[in-house]
Amino acid sequence: MWALYQRNRTAFWNSVGLHLALLLLLLFGNDWLQRPQPVDTGPKVVDATLVEDEVMAARIAEWQASAPVAGTETPDPAEVPDESEAERQAVEQARREAAEEARRQAEAERQAAEREAQRQAEAEARRRAEAARREAERQAAEQARREAEEAARRQAEAERQAAEREAQRQAEAEARRREAERQAAEQARREAEEAARRQAEAEAERQAAEREAQRQAEAEARRRAEAVRREAERQAAEQARREAEEEARRQAEAQRQAEEEARRQAEAARREAERQAAEQARREAEEEARRQAEAEKRARDEEALQQALAAEEAAVDASRAPLGGSGSTADLSPYVAAIQDHVRRVWIRPPGDASDLECLVRVRLEPGGEVIGVDPIQSSGDAAYDRSVVAAINNASPLPVPSGPEFDRFRRFRFRFTPTPR
Repeated sequence: MWALYQRNRTAFWNSVGLHLALLLLLLFGNDWLQRPQPVDTGPKVVDATLVEDEVMAARIAEWQASAPVAGTETPDPAEVPDESEAERQAVEQARREAAEEARRQAEAERQAAEREAQRQAEAEARRRAEAARREAERQAAEQARREAEEAARRQAEAERQAAEREAQRQAEAEARRREAERQAAEQARREAEEAARRQAEAEAERQAAEREAQRQAEAEARRRAEAVRREAERQAAEQARREAEEEARRQAEAQRQAEEEARRQAEAARREAERQAAEQARREAEEEARRQAEAEKRARDEEALQQALAAEEAAVDASRAPLGGSGSTADLSPYVAAIQDHVRRVWIRPPGDASDLECLVRVRLEPGGEVIGVDPIQSSGDAAYDRSVVAAINNASPLPVPSGPEFDRFRRFRFRFTPTPR
């Protein structure tokens, strides 16, 4: 009962109120002071005649016993009452007594009937009260059941709504998580694209720097070709100055990169490209210093090589003489050396050891040094090396050649390429 009260207090108090109402109905709905009326169950026959005859006979016998016996003293007629009057009185007395007895018997029967009716009324009242109590209990139980069902339904509905809210919350959390993952992926994609863009920009800057360095190197080579002996010492000093400036620039760049490292982690690719460009510039500077150290020897070697090439070209194409014949082979040696340096700078070394290989090709140019044809004459024995030489000459176009009548010597000439000066 206490558990039922804890689960559904409303049903409990409703049941208590219903029982109180039934009790008040039983207490005040009946008049307990009014005597119950006898229940008329049909005509009631009283055997009064039989009782009257018996009483009458008893009274007559009593009267005869008290009468005087014959032969006894006769009383005075004045004292002896009339016999008929005595009998009449005796009969009348007997009748009255019989009537009184019948009355008493009827009264007793009436009282018994009243008591039976009262008992039946009380039993009916108790039965009705019990029926009302049972009905009240049934209604209270039914009310409690309905309220329990309603409470269970409300609880189930609350649980269902809670489950729906929880499912919705989980769905919203899952949607937020997916959105966060999508945004993170989008952010990563944008950062990757930005890094790729910066890397591409760095690569473009590096290529532009290389082209600019190549252009400057070509201009410097042409200038050195015009006065290689006279400018050797000045170039060495200039090279030392450039190396010092480059070293100072590298140190400043290193310091700047160290300061920028914490702020620009995303630009690591570009800094790596700049570092590689600086390293390439350092290697080129070292190679340039080494080439300058060998400048005189290379100039002599290239002069001899050019003389040999000119002689071979004259033998192959004897019908063609250089225009403006006032020039000499020795005058063209700076151009030959410049062509050799220019081609070596763009040459890409193939896999393997190519230090002892050489390849002889015929080169055809048009005014301005533009290469219009490269034909192998003598193979080095390594097809990859031969292809790299042809590709380097084509990529080196335009070649540093003189203008005017002296160009005719380079319109068609033989070119022997070696990885290093000999």
